[in-house]
Amino acid sequence: MRALIILVVMNLTWINGSAQKIYSTPVYLGLDIVKGIPSYILPDQYFIRKTVIIEPYVRFNTQKTRRSMLIGAGFASGNSKTDTALQISNQKFQGVYFKVGFEKKNRTRPMSIGIGPILSIAGFKGNYHFKGATFGDYNATFYDKKNIAFGAEGYMTYDLPLNKKFSLRFLARSVIAMRTRGTISPDYYPGIGHTRYMQKFLVSGGFTTQLFFRCK
Repeated sequence: MRALIILVVMNLTWINGSAQKIYSTPVYLGLDIVKGIPSYILPDQYFIRKTVIIEPYVRFNTQKTRRSMLIGAGFASGNSKTDTALQISNQKFQGVYFKVGFEKKNRTRPMSIGIGPILSIAGFKGNYHFKGATFGDYNATFYDKKNIAFGAEGYMTYDLPLNKKFSLRFLARSVIAMRTRGTISPDYYPGIGHTRYMQKFLVSGGFTTQLFFRCK
């Protein structure tokens, strides 16, 4: 919890100190429109199942040329894919996360690179299943609450304007994070991604698409 408080205070202090350097226009509101959908369309093939992921963004330019800042938050709740070969066949997870991105735009193309901190707070629940030939199978439920992970996310983007107000952003990302506590290996860590077989250090990545609306 101490790490959470320190990181939040540092982010809020930086944002407050930089507020006077931010232009009032343009401001973009965004929403991820891909994450979670494959878990409903391909529940047997995808690594998570029936997962709700809500991830809104705010993006704006700064006074530095070709520089912008992105603030995002998210909520994820769902299940990992059932794996009958494991003693823990699947996990239920739920969590919230917060991230900030500092972006630099390409001079000639609608592309950007960005990097920034990410903080995630999550909880997990699942069932142990040990096969017993003599005394029968043994089943037990585990809970892994108040997990905190923090690290950095780097990404590359391509922005495709749809009209004067709307645009699509195609994004490739990579995350490196560390958990402050936790007793199990999470199949999926909210805000970070697929992390099966990882314990303290988490590395993940992927591709997604975001929809942005220009407010001003």
